[in-house]
Amino acid sequence: MFHPADALLKPKSIAIVGASETGAGGWPKAIYENLEYSGFPAKLFLVNPGRKELWGRTVYPNFASLPEPVDVALMLIPAPAIPEVLVEGAANGLKCGLIFAARFGEDSNPDGIARAQAVKALCDSKGLRVSGPNCMGALSIREKLLLYPAPRVRVLPPGPVGVIFQSGGTFMYWLQQAAVRGLGFSYAVSSGNELDLDLADFINFLIEDENTKVITCMVEGVRRPEVFMAVAEKALAARKPIILVKVGRSERGVAAAKSHTGALAGNDRVFDALCEKAGIIRCPSLDDLIDTSLAFVAGRIPRGPRVGMSGFSGGAKGLFLDYANDEGLEVATFTPATTQKLRGYIDAGVSPENPLDTGAGIASLPKKFSEICRIVAADPNVDLITMQGSLPSLPGEKLDPTVFSEVAASVDKPVLVYGRMAQNVIEEGRKFQQEAGVPFIQGLPETVRALRALVRYGEALRRHPAQISPPRGKPENLSGHAFERLLASHGLLPPRSALARTPEEASAVAAGVGFPVAVKIVSPQASHKTEVGGVALGLADGAAVRGAAESMSRSLLARDPKAAIDGYLVQEMVSGLEMIIGVRADPQFGPFMIVGVGGVFVEALNDVAIRLLPVDESTAREMLSSLRAKALLGAFRGKPARDVGAVARAVAGLSALFLDHRPWLSDLEVNPLIVMAEGEGVRAVDVRAVPR
Repeated sequence: MFHPADALLKPKSIAIVGASETGAGGWPKAIYENLEYSGFPAKLFLVNPGRKELWGRTVYPNFASLPEPVDVALMLIPAPAIPEVLVEGAANGLKCGLIFAARFGEDSNPDGIARAQAVKALCDSKGLRVSGPNCMGALSIREKLLLYPAPRVRVLPPGPVGVIFQSGGTFMYWLQQAAVRGLGFSYAVSSGNELDLDLADFINFLIEDENTKVITCMVEGVRRPEVFMAVAEKALAARKPIILVKVGRSERGVAAAKSHTGALAGNDRVFDALCEKAGIIRCPSLDDLIDTSLAFVAGRIPRGPRVGMSGFSGGAKGLFLDYANDEGLEVATFTPATTQKLRGYIDAGVSPENPLDTGAGIASLPKKFSEICRIVAADPNVDLITMQGSLPSLPGEKLDPTVFSEVAASVDKPVLVYGRMAQNVIEEGRKFQQEAGVPFIQGLPETVRALRALVRYGEALRRHPAQISPPRGKPENLSGHAFERLLASHGLLPPRSALARTPEEASAVAAGVGFPVAVKIVSPQASHKTEVGGVALGLADGAAVRGAAESMSRSLLARDPKAAIDGYLVQEMVSGLEMIIGVRADPQFGPFMIVGVGGVFVEALNDVAIRLLPVDESTAREMLSSLRAKALLGAFRGKPARDVGAVARAVAGLSALFLDHRPWLSDLEVNPLIVMAEGEGVRAVDVRAVPR
């Protein structure tokens, strides 16, 4: 399942193929000088058929002439020559090739595609591993193996963060800025087009590395979805958080990801559902990627969702509440004992509530502020805490790190320090953050998102998601009365109904269903009935039913004279909140559930929740609570509360039904699902099953 990356990241020997002073834009020389700076931590061989000696070393014409096989070859030669050279390398014991060059099919050029196919075939047949192409190298910071063509990597500090970027250009810039903020690194890989070694392989390597505690990624596409899902579950089991930024939220972003890496960005909302299930933390920006990584490097995961905040700015308190509301962050309520203790510390006239504004007088009394924060942190209602603070911003500026370290030492809960805005971080600031022993997050929105990320990860660790079981259904259950019984047994009770073959028959059976009724045309050419005038509602008598059936037949035949009309479905009219629930199989990440408000208007409202299957009743309730229109499920504007329990059972039932019959279904949708008053259940008014 996973390809080993040890030959790339823990090599004992390295070959620079294309070694020269000025060739390949000076990259061979730059990498050689980085290895020289590190004291040559691995055996080094130079390969170039046009040279005999360089930098005081013997230059070999090819792999066959090397005194021993090498672990990794840095391919710093033009793209057209690379496949043939790799064939020769594989024949002489080469384990891994690192390809920096582009022109391997990114632009759909036939020659580039042929080169990519040749390299891929070599990997598959000979077991050669390849990193890249179209990448910027790899860094093994602890081993001091700096396989990157610039000296700037020499200052990157060692630490617990493993980094994988599919974007080469952003790779080093992010590493530099993250190091400025105080992050240190175990390994960092620019993985490029990932013809062979891919995101999942590198994540697997980092999971198994004892020095890596946090895995940070920039993702443009997932090439092996099933393997990626497996490695995400492995990371969660190992308690190694994956934090990432992913390209492809917008349609243009998806197109850019495809053209740049050849990867399928996939359905972004389904990817979000995967992140939710696997505990992957998705960040909205590269800046958030730094701040959230800092929050996780501290190593503390909250046992619950309730946040305590302490500061000395009323404006910051108000902004924090706004951002917390935007992100769904739960603000704790202090216990009476905490409230009583705080009254003796904070400024007169200030309320001892959470978020806590201590009053401006405390700003000049850091030790007193630290005591206040320890009181807040000790509150049993608080699961994690953020406190106001800033780093030294001027050389020689004296601040006391124990103000923060003593708060962190007083509890085992996560403690984050927030700044109201971003600030420049100087060397004194990095040292101060290290001495304080807590992460300093730059900006209130970033702080709230980092807190929410810690909460979500803690929730993912405590979940025990059900696994998909083998299908147990039968294809004959998916039609006719058997299908109706199957739906009803899974909490998807249909309205009373009868099928009529003619308008006259529809008029006759309507009385047995009970007026008022709805009539729907049944035709293979009318899968979206409202779009072809195939639905009539609130019909009060037989004449109205017959007239409606005749009218919708004329309308459909006017659109498609060859349309086959199988009959008319006559249903009881049910009233309530219209929702949609549906399941379909995503080509990348498998079956997922969608729940939304709006029925036929769901696309316009775009208020949906998505989760990967299986979905149980607990997850269904969580999906409902995440909807923007969730208030409609409660008592609202004189209307009674809706039967949320019945909706949850219907969602869980649809999940189970689909999984049992997934060999024969690609899509199963109930739209609308009418949610009636509490205790009255739901009605699956229109069920659309699409065969696989």
